[in-house]
Amino acid sequence: MVTLKSELAGRLIERDPAAARREIADVERVARDALSQVRSAVSGIRAAAVAAELASARLLLEAAGVQMEYWCGPQELPSKVETCLALVLREAVTNIQRHARANRVEVTVLGGPERVVLRVRDDGRGGVNECGNGLNGMRERVVAQGGEFTIASPRGRGTSIEVSLPLPPIPKPLGAVDTPGASNVMVLPVCPAGSHT
Repeated sequence: MVTLKSELAGRLIERDPAAARREIADVERVARDALSQVRSAVSGIRAAAVAAELASARLLLEAAGVQMEYWCGPQELPSKVETCLALVLREAVTNIQRHARANRVEVTVLGGPERVVLRVRDDGRGGVNECGNGLNGMRERVVAQGGEFTIASPRGRGTSIEVSLPLPPIPKPLGAVDTPGASNVMVLPVCPAGSHT
């Protein structure tokens, strides 16, 4: 992303200095964020959070001329689960930026009491080789967490990746009783990117 934005600033500097200054400011901010993440990783603190990856993904794709929309449920996730989702999202978005030739990307993160699901869809050229482009690494990371990884990539019709990870059980309040026939699935409300609740 730093490289892309630096190149864009170089192209804009003569014809639109104000836009070039904005791109350079983005480069500075992204570089500072990256340094902060490295420091966190070195000190053993969780470095990859879903919210941060969503923001970074949007910047990366928009710098490449790709529109991105995302929705994320307001659910606290265990550290290992969130890190796994964030790293899968990072790899998926990098693949889209490099290979998909997409115009639009949609990302959703939906959580319930038992599982959290990440979906990444693009409208690019599809035909992704499931053994390449980092997909094996994504699948291995998800399976190591006891999750499921699926991909659909018909040629000429974009690519869709779905990751489903189990969540640890939520302790029941004292005296709680299971209701026969009650659904054990809950879909959290989701907020469009940029909206406030």
